[in-house]
Amino acid sequence: MKQTNQAIREPSPGLRPPLNWPLIGQRVLKISENSPIIYPPFKLTIRYRILAYAHSCIGAASLCLLVLASGSLLASLKKIESLPVEAAEANKPLLVGAAISLREPLKTLAPSFSAAQKVAPTFHFAASGVLQQQIQKGAPIDVFVSASDKQMDRLEKAGLLVAGSRRVIAGNQLVLVVPSRSPLHSLRFQGLDSMAIRRIAIGDDSVPAGDYGRQTLAYYGLSEAVKAKLVPLGSVRAVANAVAAGHVDAGIVYKSDAHNVPNLRIVAGAPEASHAPIRYSAAMITASRQAKLASAYLGSLTTAQASQLFRRYGLLPRPAAANR
Repeated sequence: MKQTNQAIREPSPGLRPPLNWPLIGQRVLKISENSPIIYPPFKLTIRYRILAYAHSCIGAASLCLLVLASGSLLASLKKIESLPVEAAEANKPLLVGAAISLREPLKTLAPSFSAAQKVAPTFHFAASGVLQQQIQKGAPIDVFVSASDKQMDRLEKAGLLVAGSRRVIAGNQLVLVVPSRSPLHSLRFQGLDSMAIRRIAIGDDSVPAGDYGRQTLAYYGLSEAVKAKLVPLGSVRAVANAVAAGHVDAGIVYKSDAHNVPNLRIVAGAPEASHAPIRYSAAMITASRQAKLASAYLGSLTTAQASQLFRRYGLLPRPAAANR
């Protein structure tokens, strides 16, 4: 095809083609590298105007649809914002952070609470000291159940407990245990410094049972004598499991752990005077957004049913008229 030098008429300034269109100032519009097509000026102008007009119409329609969609989205957002807080929070679980020594009784109690409240509590079991630190760092825990007053006191002092929500739910006893097949069935606290005892498992500084254990060792004057033998572990349940597995010669745990962990033998009980009172207390965290459920859960821990269940798992009953 023979090319012509006739000038191509430029489109009017008000029209601009899409970016993927061929440039109008060029004489040759290439469909492919091997097939250039030459349009006469009038045909090119008419084609361009028709396509430009169609493009502008499509653009206007798209803009209208976008505006309508945006309006619908804003209306939906306003409806969401207008929902009550209770409805927005209804699907969130109740998170209970509890001392690991309460794993079995709290899980056994959960179904009755779920049936009454139509919400199943979610549990996070750990050492009380670990839970305290997590709460202080903003963990979304609704109810805290501690094995020691120390952790509760610290949270209360920091203003992280709902005033008036704190209550004692049970007690426990401290015992000395050995593996069930161990020949040390006559071992007592006073004999922990003997050459026959090489390793003694005990809770670390974050574990209330470890604190009670060290107080008991001090009561018998054994703190320095057994210091090199102590194997600190991250929870009282870890101590019980280490003894049951025979990794250590003896360990200091709660009576309830000896009751719930197999292959353990209780060889001695710590006198009440040898350590601070062992009291499990529960309270609502101020950051909780499930205040009604948290309050109901706290109430469920002090019922007659709960007290009977705690005793079944080796815990002591809640002291009479105990609030703290």
